[in-house]
Amino acid sequence: MMRKNVYLIVWLMTVILYSCYDDKGNYSYEDIDEISIAGMPDTLVTVFKNTDTLKVVPELKHTLAAGSGKYEYTWVAVAKENKTGNEFEYEIGKEKNLNYFIDLPLGKYAVYLNVLDQETEVTWRQHFDMEVIIQTTEGWLVLCDEKGEVRLDMISKYGNQELMIRNLLDDYALPNKKGPKSIVLNITGSGDKIILMTETGACYLDPESLAWEEAFDLKYDMGKIPGVFVPTAMICLDPMYGSGTYPCSVLLTTTEVYCKTSGRIIYELPRNNIAGEEKTFKVAPFIITSADGVWGYYEPPVILYDTDNRRFVQLGLAWNETSCRIPPVANEVFPMVTGKEFVYAANTRHDGNSSYVILRDDTGKLWLHGFGNLWYNSFSQLSNYYYRIDAPDIERAELFAVHMHYRYLFYVVDNMIYLYDMAYKEWRKLDILDGDGEKIDLSGEEITFIKFNWFQYGEYGRLGLDMEYRLIIGSDKGGENGGMIRIVDIPERMNGKVTLYKEYSGFAKPVDIVYRERY
Repeated sequence: MMRKNVYLIVWLMTVILYSCYDDKGNYSYEDIDEISIAGMPDTLVTVFKNTDTLKVVPELKHTLAAGSGKYEYTWVAVAKENKTGNEFEYEIGKEKNLNYFIDLPLGKYAVYLNVLDQETEVTWRQHFDMEVIIQTTEGWLVLCDEKGEVRLDMISKYGNQELMIRNLLDDYALPNKKGPKSIVLNITGSGDKIILMTETGACYLDPESLAWEEAFDLKYDMGKIPGVFVPTAMICLDPMYGSGTYPCSVLLTTTEVYCKTSGRIIYELPRNNIAGEEKTFKVAPFIITSADGVWGYYEPPVILYDTDNRRFVQLGLAWNETSCRIPPVANEVFPMVTGKEFVYAANTRHDGNSSYVILRDDTGKLWLHGFGNLWYNSFSQLSNYYYRIDAPDIERAELFAVHMHYRYLFYVVDNMIYLYDMAYKEWRKLDILDGDGEKIDLSGEEITFIKFNWFQYGEYGRLGLDMEYRLIIGSDKGGENGGMIRIVDIPERMNGKVTLYKEYSGFAKPVDIVYRERY
């Protein structure tokens, strides 16, 4: 203990002596040149790969007079989240002013300018954000009928700007170009799929470039190519929560029902049959399921409509199931064997996901059938949405759409669009007002489709949910490139004003539209 005290006293005396010492040394202190970098973009810069040249002229501000030849400049693009592969840092310039032709992998980057003072060896740095895309990265895909054959256009979106791209498939010899029917986008954890369906077949398109090649024909996904193979509907289910039977894909054709369950690379034997029944049946070209079933929901059921026997059936999705079934329904509102003709169906986000089916009885009247609670591989029938629809000329309608969030049914008769409130059973004609408050006259056009786009990323996507509230109308004025696309704001109130959001022209006859999403 005595020794520790002695050490402590010596240490304290040393500190005191040094604190009293007057350093009279001869030292020279010099300020270094401090640099601030201005003139860099202050918002996200969006550029096209293999098209755009990135030009940036920075302004360097010095605290001391800048000497010539004392600085070294390096421009570096650093990939965010390392999504571009093994590399994540790319040198794109060695001059003060950047002039770089974009040849980077697609993705988001932080672009840094590093200024090295060669005398002091101090590096000064500033950056901006950049996204590298291609012209087909994101936007509206518009499927058109040009003299009976497929034409695919795109309203490409980059930043706050839009670019019209025509005839995306013009360079490809698609074997099934006759009679375009629909274009489908499925986003799953295992990869995005863009599927083009026609009267004679179906194929994938490259999810990035929208290119086509022979191997993309959907028939090659079959274990045995059927003699007749004309797909009519397809969906990929990949929910985040469930028992492990997912993901799976469901494919409908004009004659069969196919399913590709988890771990399988090809579609299995057809399942359009009921165990114990000898005959198979055909189904309507629509898959009734949760609107969130593709991404992030709990094991939604798949309900189909058997058009031969006029009944609803549920498709078995487990790996060991080989057929459909007529499920028992608690608190039955309507019989699953309806005896009615299929007309139309829609999946929505109502009350956490509801689906609506319109059927025609033997007298020609239309009936609404509602399904809800579409999760955990089960469902319920909605008692408030089972009734005969009483609306002007609706029995003659061939085009329908159901709002994704409001309980509104839209239909077209004699080129007039009607709105029908499914909750209050009220209706009105849909007069669309332009930016000047004037009614848009559609009498000289043929309305070719109406729909609401289902955004699979929903509120997490770039557009949010706003676009799901808007009705999309395709029409054709006739002649070459007389096709029109109008996007219309639908108010929450039944009697509210219906206004034009955006309008696009110059298409062939529009058949379908879907938004190519990005997370």
